Amino acid sequence: MTYDVSSQLPQAALYGRQCIEACDYTLVVIGETYGATHKTGVSQLHLSYLSAKAKLKPMLILIKTLPEGTLITRQLQDFTRTVEQQASHVYYYDDRTDISQLLTYAFNDLLERYSATGWVRADSSSPVTATESSTTSGITSAALPSISTTSPNRFFANKNLAAPEHRGDDAVTKLLVLSDEFNFQYNAQAYEGGNLSDVTMTLSCTWGEILQALIRIPAAFSNYGLQSCINRLIVNKAERDIKKIMPNVHAVSRCQIHQKDVIRLQKLLVAANWIQLTATGSRQAQELWKLTFHAKKLFEDNFNQS
Repeated sequence: MTYDVSSQLPQAALYGRQCIEACDYTLVVIGETYGATHKTGVSQLHLSYLSAKAKLKPMLILIKTLPEGTLITRQLQDFTRTVEQQASHVYYYDDRTDISQLLTYAFNDLLERYSATGWVRADSSSPVTATESSTTSGITSAALPSISTTSPNRFFANKNLAAPEHRGDDAVTKLLVLSDEFNFQYNAQAYEGGNLSDVTMTLSCTWGEILQALIRIPAAFSNYGLQSCINRLIVNKAERDIKKIMPNVHAVSRCQIHQKDVIRLQKLLVAANWIQLTATGSRQAQELWKLTFHAKKLFEDNFNQS
């Protein structure tokens, strides 16, 4: 077990990324404070969360329920809300919670949901049980003060246990075949006889087409940049399909892929190791992405014949 060191240390961010890269599971504890912020305007806890999320690390998330009337900073409120919206499982605690019991339940539930990952001893390839892993990971009753309800925020990551050869959600688990299709919904505006109509339709693009579009965007791009990239890609297809059902349409504009499908696309691209998180932008908590070496090599092998 380890936790992020002081953000005042110059190598803190690098240390945190290395720990997350090496771990099998992550434990996120959101307490009473947001933490000291970097020049980018976010805390080390927030950066570590974004890094683990981008690498699809299974997360055990604990959020402290604060007494009514407690003064909470806007940063902590926004970060907590983001985590709650993005997480499938969140456990809440307060000063009266039996932390030992909560951790035991939450950890066993995590193992059940991500059984393909599993924790193994550093010198053994055989999986360990939940009871054994509590000892090897250092999560014992004696170690519990490190995550007491009065401790400041910490982002814990296990880096001392060897990872199995085949991971669950924290590796390239979704191989994208270039000829396969990604289906999604989009909105557009169609002009017909002087009238404007809002249209919602379904469209599909091959992963090969998406890869070629991604190659053309800047080296670092935001979620909005990814959405804009797909919007540009679908213009011609959208106009063709809309005119099939509305023959008198003379113009189509504002083609926009649905936000939920952008999020789904982003997750698939991360899982396939096509994009990776690079940094946080100047605006608070803005994620910036870039194409991986794997994606660029895939493009060169299949499309760059010049």
